[in-house]
Amino acid sequence: MAEQTVRARIIKASVSPTTNQIYRDDFANTYGDILEPPYNLKELKLIAEYSSILQQCVDAYKTNIVGFGVEAEHKQDINSDEIAEGVKSKAETEWTRLDEFIRYLNLDESPEIVLGYVIDDKEKTGNGYLEILRDGKNDPVGIEYVDSQYMRVCKKTVPEEVEYTIYENGVEKKVKRWKRFRKYVQLVDEKKVFFKEYGDPRTMNLATGKFDENVPEHLVATEIFHFKIGSETYGKPRWIGNLISLYGARKAEELNLMYFKNGRHIPAAITVSNGKLDDTSYQALQGYMNDLQGTDNAHKFLLLEAVGTVEEKMINGDEKVTPVKVEIKSLAEVLQQDALFLEYDENTRKKIRSSFRLPPLYTGEAQDFSRASADTARKVTEEQVFQPERKTLARTLNALFLEPMGFKYVKLFIKGADFHDPVEISKVLAPFIQAGAVAPNDLRGLLGQVLGKRIEPFGEEYNVPIQMLMQNQSDTLGGFHVAKSKDDQADLINLLKDLRDVLEMQS
Repeated sequence: MAEQTVRARIIKASVSPTTNQIYRDDFANTYGDILEPPYNLKELKLIAEYSSILQQCVDAYKTNIVGFGVEAEHKQDINSDEIAEGVKSKAETEWTRLDEFIRYLNLDESPEIVLGYVIDDKEKTGNGYLEILRDGKNDPVGIEYVDSQYMRVCKKTVPEEVEYTIYENGVEKKVKRWKRFRKYVQLVDEKKVFFKEYGDPRTMNLATGKFDENVPEHLVATEIFHFKIGSETYGKPRWIGNLISLYGARKAEELNLMYFKNGRHIPAAITVSNGKLDDTSYQALQGYMNDLQGTDNAHKFLLLEAVGTVEEKMINGDEKVTPVKVEIKSLAEVLQQDALFLEYDENTRKKIRSSFRLPPLYTGEAQDFSRASADTARKVTEEQVFQPERKTLARTLNALFLEPMGFKYVKLFIKGADFHDPVEISKVLAPFIQAGAVAPNDLRGLLGQVLGKRIEPFGEEYNVPIQMLMQNQSDTLGGFHVAKSKDDQADLINLLKDLRDVLEMQS
C-alpha cells in the first residue's frame, strides 16, 4: 500500500511589526552618587501619547487641583469686632503683598500653569520638580518648571544644622535641628547642572555639585523641591500596576488598525488533495500575500494551479493522473472577535480610572449618568480625591514660601470647584425664611448668583429677619395711637395731609 505524505507550508505577508528603537539613558555611566530610578522615566513621560485614557485622567487632576486658581486668603475674619484695628491694618498689608507675590511668582506664565506642569509630570512619572528662585534678601520669589525625565536624585549629604521658626502657645520661637539634604542633577545635551534641596543653607557650585562658600555668583546652584508619589527616593506613578493592561490596550488597537488596513485578507487554509502546488503557484501565492496592503489591491483574484499525482503509465505512453482537488477553507472563526477587543479596551479604561479613583464623568464618558448620579460622583470625588490633594499642595506652598517670608495673617489658598446650586439652596432656605431666621441682607449674595451680577446689601436695618423688621414698623405706627377720638382723628388727618403735600412736591 502506497504511503500518504502530508506537507504543510505557512505563507504570510513579509511585514515586521517589531520596533527598531533603542532606549538610551544619558545617565547610564554616572550612577553611583547619582541614584538610578526604578523605571524608565522617558518612557513613562511619553506613555500617555500611546494611551486612550491616561492623559484624560492626568488632565482631570490638573484641572481640579490647580485649575481654578491660586489666591491669597486671610487666616482670620478681619471684619470681626474681636480683631484689633492694628491687626486689621497689618493683615490688609500682608494680603496686598501676598497677592502681588502670587501674580509675579513666574514672569512668563501663571502659577496655575507652572504647577499644572509639575502635576502632569508627577502623575505620569511619579516625580515632579519645582525650581525655587531667591532674591538678594534670600527670600523665595519665583518658581520654574523642571522636566522630570531629565532629573536624577543623588545620595543624601552629611547632616547640616538648620534653624526653623515655630509657634509655641502663640509665641514665635526659634529651634534648630540636624537634617540631611539631597542633591539633584539635570542632564540635557550632555551638560550637567546640579541643584541643592530646598532649605539647604549651604552654597553649592552648580557645575560640580560641591559645597563651597567662595563660589562665583553666576555659578551658585538654585534649589529644587521634589514632589513625588510614595515615600521612596523616586516616586512611582499611581497607575504603574496597570502598565501591562495599558500596553495590551495599545496592541489591541494596533491589531485593529492592521485589520482595517489589510481588511481584504481573510485567514484561510488552502488544501490540495491528490496533488501539490507547483513552484509558480507557490510564488504567486506569496506575492499575493505581500501585496495585501492598500486600496489599490482591494479587489484581486487569486489563481492557483495544482499538479496531480501520477498513478500509472499507460502502454501507449500516456499517464493516468489522479484528479486534483483544491479547497480554501476560512479560518476567520478562530480569531478573536472585535467585541472581545472592545471589552478588553473598556476594562483597561476602568482599571486606569480606578488607579486615579476617578468616575467616567471626569474623562468625558458621561453617557450613563443622570443628574443625581453625576452630582454624587462629583461630590464624592471632590471629598476623597481633589480636596485632599489641593490641601496638601496648599500646605506645601505655604511652608515653602510664606513661613520663610514671615507672613502671619494670610496664606495661599487653592480654589476648588463651586458646587453651590442657587436653585437648590433657595429650596432649603424656604423654611428658615418662614421661621424668621434669615435677614434680607443674608440673601443678597445668593440673589446676585441667580441674576449673574453683583448686588449690594441694604442698610444696617436690614440685617434682621423680615418678620422682626415688620414688627418694628408696626410698633412705630402704633406710636400715633390711631383711635376714634376726635383729637386723634385730627392728628391723623393732619399727618396724611402733610404726607400728601410731600408727595405732590416730589412729583
